[in-house]
Amino acid sequence: MNQELKQYIENNIFPIYDRYYSHGMLHINNVINNCLMLAAYYHLDSNKAYTIAAYHDVGLCVNRNNHEKESGKIFIQDQQMKKYFSDVEIEEMKEAIEDHRGSRKDPPRNMYGKILSDSDRDFDIKILAKRQLATSIKNYPDLTTFDEHFERCYSYMTKRIEGFGHFNLWTNNPILIEQRDNFEKDYLNKEYAKKIYKEEWERISANGTIDKIKNYYVDY
Repeated sequence: MNQELKQYIENNIFPIYDRYYSHGMLHINNVINNCLMLAAYYHLDSNKAYTIAAYHDVGLCVNRNNHEKESGKIFIQDQQMKKYFSDVEIEEMKEAIEDHRGSRKDPPRNMYGKILSDSDRDFDIKILAKRQLATSIKNYPDLTTFDEHFERCYSYMTKRIEGFGHFNLWTNNPILIEQRDNFEKDYLNKEYAKKIYKEEWERISANGTIDKIKNYYVDY
């Protein structure tokens, strides 16, 4: 890793995520770790992998529905990137950021897009519960009880699992495949999933986080 690049991102990009909750640094660090693992597995450049993972959600405060394009704009407009990457590399990385959404039907345009898209999966129920409940609270203010939020979250996720058979992985990496299969098996155990979500709900209810999700954090 280029330590100067890493320091620049830590000082200038990571603070953007201070106002994000479901897409905050817990998620970003998870994506970075996955991306670096996949980069090593496929013999790709670790500096590119780290950077695209760091920038991939910065555009959320601009436009949620089109955040991948906004993130790509923020990345390519950052003149500091010219210190570390060529114009060709910067374009390749922008495309990867633009193509990272897991719901897309067509494959990402390059391998960095594929590893970023696959890295963006949260195959961890505890992380997913944190993110899903926050998104539900932010977007569905008419829902007021845990059971209402959980049933909405659970219905959404099970439809994605059952509708496609599995979460799609562009790389078909064996490490992520194992994580995905274990996650899907655990998640479809509704009582187990509900227990994890309930623990997260009780935590954010007790420490005031629900009010901050509604009134402070800007991702949704």
